[in-house]
Formats: sequence, C-alpha cells, structure tokens
Amino acid sequence: MWRSRKKERRERLSWEVLGILGATAAIAIFFFGFLYYTAMSVATTYYEEKDIYLTEMQILTMNGWIRSLSLCAAVIFFVALFLFLMAQKLMYLREIIHGVEALRTHRMDFVIPVEGNNELAELAQSINFLAETERMMKARESEMQKEREGLIRTLSHDIRTPLTAILSYTEYMKQKGQPEPEEVYEYVGLMGRKAQQIKELTDRLLDTGRRSSERIDNGKLLMEQLAAEWEDGLEEEFDCTVHLEHCPAFSGTFDVQELRRIFDNLASNVEKYADPEGKVELWVSEQGEGLVIRQRNRRKAEKAKVESHKLGLESIRQIARNHGGDVDTESDESMFEIRILLSGIL
Repeated sequence: MWRSRKKERRERLSWEVLGILGATAAIAIFFFGFLYYTAMSVATTYYEEKDIYLTEMQILTMNGWIRSLSLCAAVIFFVALFLFLMAQKLMYLREIIHGVEALRTHRMDFVIPVEGNNELAELAQSINFLAETERMMKARESEMQKEREGLIRTLSHDIRTPLTAILSYTEYMKQKGQPEPEEVYEYVGLMGRKAQQIKELTDRLLDTGRRSSERIDNGKLLMEQLAAEWEDGLEEEFDCTVHLEHCPAFSGTFDVQELRRIFDNLASNVEKYADPEGKVELWVSEQGEGLVIRQRNRRKAEKAKVESHKLGLESIRQIARNHGGDVDTESDESMFEIRILLSGIL
C-alpha cells in the first residue's frame, strides 16, 4: 500500500511535468501557426500592393523560408516558456538540495517549506522530519548531560557530608585522649554508618544515579533514627530540639539513602550557616497523604556568613521531587526555615 501511494505521488510529479510540457507545446504550436499565417498574409499583401507576381517555384521557396523561420521562433519560444514554467520547481529542488547539504553537515537550524503534494514535497517533509528529530535528540542529549552533571555535583556534595562527620568524630577521639569504651563503641558505630553511607552514595554515583528502594514496615521508627542521627551530629555545637509527636506511623517502599541525604544536608546547612547561639528545631509531621520535614534555625551574623552554592538545597529539592513533593524556604535577616514535602508517602 505504501509503495502504491509512493508510486501515485511519483505519477503526480510526472503528470505535472507532462502537463507543463503539453501546455508549453500547445502554446508553441499556436505561436508557430500565428507567426506562419501572419507572415504569409503580410507577404501576400505586400506583393499584391507592389504588383509583384511570383512564380510557383518562388511561392514554394517563400513558404519554406517563412515556415522554417516560424518553426525556429516557435522552438525558441517553447524552450524559453518551458524553462520559465519549470523554474519554480527547479528553485524548489535547489532549496531541497541545500537542505540535504545542511543535514549532512549537521546544521539543524532550517526548515524547508512544503509546497504541493508530490515527491518533492514528500522529500521536503522527510528532510524536515530528520532535522527535527536530530534537534530533539541533541536537546535531549544536552538535557541528559546537564542532569548527569547536576547528579554528580549533588552526590559529590552529599558524599562530603558524611565524610566530614567521620573526620569530626576522628578528631574528637584524638582530642579526647582515652575515651570510655562505651563512647568508643558509639563513635565507631557512627563512623561505620557514615562510611556505609559514603559507599552507597559512591556506588550510586558510579551507577549513574540509579535509585535503590526497599520495603519499610515502620516508617516512624526510620524517621526517629534519622532525626537522632541529625541531632547527634549537631548537639555538641547547637541547641537542638526534635519534634516527632505529630509524625504518624506509616509503611511503604522508599529509598532510605535519599531520606538520609535529606537529614544530612539539613545538618550540613546548620553547621555552615546557623548561629551556634541560637536554637535549631526539627519537625516531622503529617500533611494529607504526605510527610513534612521542617527545620528552623537562626542565621549567622553578617560578618560570619559563609558563601553558599546551594548544592545541598538543590539536592534536597531533587529528592523531594523524586517523592512527588517540593521544597519551600523562608528567610530574613535573622531566621531561616526550610519545609520539605514528601507526597504520597502515607
């Protein structure tokens, strides 16, 4: 069926050319007749007015010359008219050739106008389709490249957060001298969890950011553990308060590492930008079918502020979007508050 349609289109183009050829030929024949009979009439009238009488041989010779000159004029007229009528299609074909050349050199900023309903129009449509497909592929490739770069930046930032915690624990143990066995056991456990987190983030980075979800039967217990880790990392320098009284019991399939990265980034932002003299509060509560994680802290004084690249905030926002939510922030000269909505968890 496709071949028959394609054949019909070819016939349409050939019929168009044959139509132009036939019309041009008809006009040329008419032009030949007009020239011939007009010239014969003018010659006859002239000889009659001059009382010149030609022999039969002279009349035949004159007719031959007039016929030959008229035929030559008609042929020239035919060729000129045919080329004139075909000039538009030849120019269109030239435009298609330029489009093919642009496609060959990967210049995609062009569109060939589709004129008519023949093979040339079909060819123009095909070239436009190829160019549009190439543009879409390049745009998608550029978008994927940006996503990969953003993923690498955020995961690299998130890897640095537990690494910083391990270094802090190590430095604390050195300064402590001879800590109690229970304290050593606690800090070794914390460092082991942070090291495992670094390993999982590194694996994810090497695996192009593939998420790893698992079934959690007690979501509230998970929130309590993550909030406890958040508090353990900050309590030595900050006055931290955790509010979990409105955290509901829930279960589901989650990427635990992504949830842990949220709390790690929250803690990292507190360490960098919060005023140690102020209070830091964390809430985990229910909103509809979603879970809200909210943190509020006092900001550092103007002179003590640290330049922010907002990588941690962008990482949190991306994780929230992975869970169908989003992030809102409010800040003024003295306070900063972030509100993270994870939709569809409950």
